[in-house]
Amino acid sequence: MLTHPEILDRLFEPAAGTFPKALARQLLDVHFPPADHARYEQLSTKAQDGRLTAKERALLEDYVNLNDFLMILKTKARASLQKRSSAA
Repeated sequence: MLTHPEILDRLFEPAAGTFPKALARQLLDVHFPPADHARYEQLSTKAQDGRLTAKERALLEDYVNLNDFLMILKTKARASLQKRSSAA
């Protein structure tokens, strides 16, 4: 369980923009499949209603943690592409 995403911020330094161009573009193309997005929405609604089981709560936390991680990587990817385009 990831309870402190700021550790990932320090590890990956999203603003540094040091990913190679090809990797940055690949990361920006990563998205949750529609079925996972729908499942997240379903779990989120149940959480708001206070109806999650322990297993569902753990799954929702996994989705949130993975999304946090992905957003950190995508931030670094955008910074990397911006740095490369401004250097050209």
